[in-house]
This record gives sequence, structure tokens and C-alpha cells, in this order.
Amino acid sequence: MLLVAEHDLHWLIAAWQDALERVLGSLAGPDRAASLALEAAPAGSEAWPDSASLSWCRLVSDELPGAVFAGCPQATLETLGRLVSGDAPREETDCLDAFLELVNQSALLVADAISAHLQRRMSFSSAQVSKGPSEAGATVRVGFSIDGQPQDIILALTRELVEALGPGEAPAAVAAASASPSGADLSPGATRNLDLLMEVELPIYVTFGRTHLPLKDVLKLSSGSIVELNRLVSEPVEVLINNCVIARGEVVVVDGNYGIRVTEIVGRNERIRSIL
Repeated sequence: MLLVAEHDLHWLIAAWQDALERVLGSLAGPDRAASLALEAAPAGSEAWPDSASLSWCRLVSDELPGAVFAGCPQATLETLGRLVSGDAPREETDCLDAFLELVNQSALLVADAISAHLQRRMSFSSAQVSKGPSEAGATVRVGFSIDGQPQDIILALTRELVEALGPGEAPAAVAAASASPSGADLSPGATRNLDLLMEVELPIYVTFGRTHLPLKDVLKLSSGSIVELNRLVSEPVEVLINNCVIARGEVVVVDGNYGIRVTEIVGRNERIRSIL
């Protein structure tokens, strides 16, 4: 088993820690403690949970070989389910969905850090339920607490992914992107100005496609008419602010309402420019 330290991947683990902390904090709310304490441990340590007892999901990227596996013990799985449902009892499948959502949202943030490190855009596909990794190139246990109860999430990077990321400390762009939500190359003055806008509510639109119709055809529209759009059913829908695309994703149903599972986000600076 190779440890994180042997590959200088502390920047990546720090990015995962920061991402999990942000997402957990949003789930737990301001009245609950959701603090994370990072530690790397080999598979044989006493603190390491038995792999067979964990629920696992797998993240892959089209741009990189290998995968990231995330594991979660049953106690943590149930805690995440209660966080999402407001402490109401949850079915096991609902708890697993909550874990997948935590991993997916965290992966969106981590993909930004990896993109900055590689200096090219990459993204993870949606997390899928999986068996645990047969072999890992780097492993880490992320410990945190909810209402004083210790919890664990296990991250395992395959050897192929570890080698693809390569050695070396994270460049300044990664640190800046992780430290500030306003982007890596914004000036301090621009960052302070942006902070003033963080509580401003913005209308977000989702577009399934577009088409152009002659006015005479528009006037013929009636209940039951079908309008063909310029997007295939299999293509992702677009999320827009101020008529600028900020993300793309899949249509999902959440408690009877339509929702979007984000699968791709545009660059951080482009998103900010679309808001301002």
C-alpha cells in the first residue's frame, strides 16, 4: 500500500478535505458542528475500517486514467441520511443517495483543483455505487464529527490515477483556487468587491434546447403542439445566469420536482464574469 506522503499528493487531499467540509457544512447547517480532521493511514492500521463493511462509490474521469473510490461506514451513511432529511428516518437507499450526493458535490470542487494542477480542464462523472478497490495507490481516512459523534469517509486513489497526477507540490493556482471562491487570478480588490455580492440572489434558468420558428408557425401553436428543439435527449441541459452558461447537467426528479445534477461546470472566472 502506498501512502499519500510518498507521492506528494497533500494538495489533492487538502482539496478533498476542503470540499467535503464545505458540502458537509451546507448539509449540517450553522447550528451543528461539521469539523473535519484529515489523516492518512495505511490499510493495516487499527483505525482503518474493514473495506468489506463500507458502502463504496466510484468516480472516474474521461481525461485521466484510474479512479477515486469513496467508502462510508453504515453509521456515517445513516448520519448523512438524517442530515439531508432533517433528522427524519431514512431508508438505506436514501442514505446511500445522500452519500453519493456528498461525493458528487465535493468532486466538482476537487476537479477545479486538479484542473489547475494539470493546467487543463478535467471533470469527474457522477459517482456510481461500486465494490471497494482491489488495490489502491494512495489512501486516506477523513474523520469528522456531527453532533459530537465521530464519523469516517475513506478515499482511495488507484495507482493509475496517482501516477497520472504526478509528483510535486500544488502550484500557486491550486492554492488560490482552493482558498478563495472568487477565482485564482482575480485581484484582491476584485475579491473584496465580489464578497459584497455573495448574499445577492440570482435567477437561474435551465434550457433544454432552442429553435427558431416563423411567426406564422408560432401563431398556429395550440395545446398538444410539439416543438422540436435543437438538442438530443441524451445531451446535457444547460444552466444559465444572465444568459451565460455556467454549468451543464442531467435532469433528475427530487421529491416530485425537477432538478439538475451538475456534471460539468465552466471555468471559475467565466462564471464570475457571467454574474457581474
